[in-house]
Amino acid sequence: MPITTEDILMPTTTMADTARLHALLDEALTLADTLQLPLAAIHIDQALAQLSGADVPAL
Repeated sequence: MPITTEDILMPTTTMADTARLHALLDEALTLADTLQLPLAAIHIDQALAQLSGADVPAL
């Protein structure tokens, strides 16, 4: 089975999307802390922990 362009680009796109999601969650956590929304901060922190478990480096 030959390797296609999609096979090469998909992991790169996924890594970029994951890095962007991580950055957005970081911003959301800062905002939740600033607005004193502890429940939101807990959920955002949990999402960050799950995302960090994927071991995808930030770009």
